[in-house]
Amino acid sequence: MNKKDLEQFISKYHLNGLVESVTWNSTENKELTVKFVTPSQDCAGFVNTKDLGLGNSNISIYSTSQFSKLLYIIDDFMTIDVVRGNQSIPYQLNIKDKNFDLDYYLSSEDLIPETATVNEPENYDVEFDIDEDFIKNFTKAYSALEKPDRFTLGCNVENGEKFIEITVGNRDNFANKIKLRQPADFLIGTDLMAFSAINFREILNVNKNVSGKIKVSEIGLLKLEFTEDDTTSTYFIVKLSS
Repeated sequence: MNKKDLEQFISKYHLNGLVESVTWNSTENKELTVKFVTPSQDCAGFVNTKDLGLGNSNISIYSTSQFSKLLYIIDDFMTIDVVRGNQSIPYQLNIKDKNFDLDYYLSSEDLIPETATVNEPENYDVEFDIDEDFIKNFTKAYSALEKPDRFTLGCNVENGEKFIEITVGNRDNFANKIKLRQPADFLIGTDLMAFSAINFREILNVNKNVSGKIKVSEIGLLKLEFTEDDTTSTYFIVKLSS
């Protein structure tokens, strides 16, 4: 197995430490899927990748940060074996390269947070594409404002052109803020809605090398979709209550 492929899969849900405890679902046809939710329950999603499966197994990782630290010392090419106990339940991963032989003990699935199914609307109200330039610009704005906790989305039409206006930072009159524009597709649009800038920024950061699509619903749901190589990543962020 190529370590970089597994590290890419992990980064898509770990979100730089926002998500720690998950269960990987591995299938016989070498697909690996993970569903996840942040501790604050305001961001959830799933990641799927091909040709990275570990047999028919549910692999529960309690601390992704700790697992990543162990994985860091391993060479680019490695083997991973799933060690099973009673009733064929996985309890350990054995990871080897030419220098190291590591054992990582798995968690009980009971200790992993449940990820509820997201009730998506039949149709979203706003859709727009994002690319590497958009991701760079949002990241610059986020850093310039010293990591604001929110950003706001609003729909506008100017000279017949529809666009989404993204305000990074608080919209109060005397608050520092930065506005970005992105062409968008909508009929009526949505009311102004605020979302977590931290969640949004980390999602963009782990997908900074690919283009993606964002959809927004009036019910207060933002959906992001990315595809990179054989990995697809989908994220949902719920709007802030105040």
